[in-house]
Amino acid sequence: MSMKPATRLLLLAAVTICGVIAASPASAYAVICRSGQWDVDSRDDAQLRIAFGTSFCTIRRFSFRSHAEDFARSNGMLPGRACSCR
Repeated sequence: MSMKPATRLLLLAAVTICGVIAASPASAYAVICRSGQWDVDSRDDAQLRIAFGTSFCTIRRFSFRSHAEDFARSNGMLPGRACSCR
């Protein structure tokens, strides 16, 4: 049972696309308020919960660190400045 070359190529393309999508995190960086201060962090929410318990909240996630930093800067959420999760 051998596949036709076109079918094999299509299957290979589908597997490659799925691999690229799985390997590239959609939201790798988060603007967070942790322990009363703004920060940009690369951990997912589960890892943040382990690190900070309930003393953090995620404001927004981004694919690129520079986008997260730009968002934080343009909204006055500079790292180290005071914040609240309320």
